[in-house]
Amino acid sequence: MQGILTWDAMGYYIYLPARFIYHDLGHMAFSADIMREYNPSSSFYQAFQVPGAPDGQLVAKYTCGLAFLWTPFFFIGHWAAEWLGYPQDGFSAPYQIAIAFGGLLFALLGLGIIRRLLLHYFSDIVTTLVLVLLVLGSNYFQYAVFDAAMAHNYLFTGYALLLWLTLQWHEQPTRLRAFLIGLTLGVLVLIRPSEAVAAVIPLLWGIGSVADGRAKLLMLRARWVDVGLLVIGGVLGVLPQPLYWHWATGHYIFYSYGDQHFSFFKPHLWEVLFSFRKGWLLYSPMLLLPLAGLVVLWRTHRSVAVPALAFFVLNLWVVSAWDIWWYGGSIGQRALVQSYAVLTLPWGAAMAWLLQPARRPSLRAIAVVVAVLLVDLNLFQHWQFMQSIINPDEMNRRYYFAIFNKTKPSQADYAMLDVKTHLPQAEHNYQPRSLAKLDFENLPLDEGKGISAEHGYNSRQSFHGDAAHPYSPELNIRLGEANLVPGSYVRASCRVFSDYGAWGNRLVMTVERDGKSIVWDAVRLQNNLSVAHGWSLVHFDAPLPPNALPNDRLRIYVLSDNASSCYIDDLQAEFMAPKADW
Repeated sequence: MQGILTWDAMGYYIYLPARFIYHDLGHMAFSADIMREYNPSSSFYQAFQVPGAPDGQLVAKYTCGLAFLWTPFFFIGHWAAEWLGYPQDGFSAPYQIAIAFGGLLFALLGLGIIRRLLLHYFSDIVTTLVLVLLVLGSNYFQYAVFDAAMAHNYLFTGYALLLWLTLQWHEQPTRLRAFLIGLTLGVLVLIRPSEAVAAVIPLLWGIGSVADGRAKLLMLRARWVDVGLLVIGGVLGVLPQPLYWHWATGHYIFYSYGDQHFSFFKPHLWEVLFSFRKGWLLYSPMLLLPLAGLVVLWRTHRSVAVPALAFFVLNLWVVSAWDIWWYGGSIGQRALVQSYAVLTLPWGAAMAWLLQPARRPSLRAIAVVVAVLLVDLNLFQHWQFMQSIINPDEMNRRYYFAIFNKTKPSQADYAMLDVKTHLPQAEHNYQPRSLAKLDFENLPLDEGKGISAEHGYNSRQSFHGDAAHPYSPELNIRLGEANLVPGSYVRASCRVFSDYGAWGNRLVMTVERDGKSIVWDAVRLQNNLSVAHGWSLVHFDAPLPPNALPNDRLRIYVLSDNASSCYIDDLQAEFMAPKADW
């Protein structure tokens, strides 16, 4: 089964096994065994040494909000592990399944609450269409179905509850509802401190004009007990975190994200919205509809549009101000997923506008076609993401278009993730001419130099790249001797063998003059075409620079610095000569 308690999710979850199984929340010595047995991440970054404390005293990086919500599911998994004979270590299959089930349950709960909210303003058909397009047409799908242990699904449900409670309190204010609004806000912050921006929703709700603002102030003044209970609820909701920080570090307020910070005066707005790496509207273009719906909502329900717009702008600014604006591995911009709960309101307004009898049938027909195409695009790209075709962290324009609408990208497509160039025409228009080849067969075995007899593509010999041997033997060619001229396309290739993937290894091609590089290209040796426990062919094509000289040197080698162990054979350079009839 696919483990979901990995990477950041492990950090949210680590409180539970540390407290209830290993009774070691302060040192987490059990983490080494978990890392070795389940490999949830490349390193144990989910906790770190407390500054100034004795060696080995750790503090968790992430806040404990999700751990509180997961507690009943954790104990269900713990009971199931004993009953089914699995290790009761907090990470075996029953725990993973229980947390996954919890994520699905919270997703259904959130959608159910949003449905009740939307039905207050819109028809049943509008509400249904909004929910269908939300689930199938945006990256919410990823966090409700596959990455259900990430915070976004739970935060979405928290926002849904906050919206519903806020609506209920403004229609019929009670002290219980005020307290629950505060408690919900506190839990949102406990899950993710930056969700404090949610406070603008109850604060601005019902304010569509200056007169509404004055009336809201008078109402809050008259119901000061409700305001006090809201504050108490918020404090209680967030209280577990400062208590934990004080226990772990001696400080009630502690910044646990190290050198990761917000830059509020330099937000990455363009990158967050439109970049090929993690552009929100590029990977979830369906969300253009609720953005347009803000205009409609402003005209039809201004007292709701004001808090929705204020929240969206403030939240987008905070999300964009985070230094690591791409937020790690995801499809599209995952940090905005929870805000979709608020955006369902303008989404509903836009759908209601489209379904009005006054709208032209042709406009509705176009809207249906566009919606179907965007849903299809979203689901297909989610499939690509789950198949590791869409890279979770390093997408770029070249690679995006190289793999667009493809189920089986080629090696040339995968190379676009790393290099900027490719053959100007289809490969069949070129005739490769070998320039040099290194098959390691005639080199003497030398463990010190990495020449190994453990594996070989055509023979038993190859180069073993690992931490002790970061550089392979190289091909070194003088351009003039090979009749290469500026603009000539050269293909660098090699065969690679690895047990679990040649992660971090790169095939390098560089042109040097007087010992200094004037152009440098490299492509990773691990991609979707790689074969575990077998030999794979990796190649890429790059042109010689326009200022290349006959005495410049072409060097091709494999770089394995701080990378996984692998074996390299048939290192080769070829001139990609255009065919005469092309």
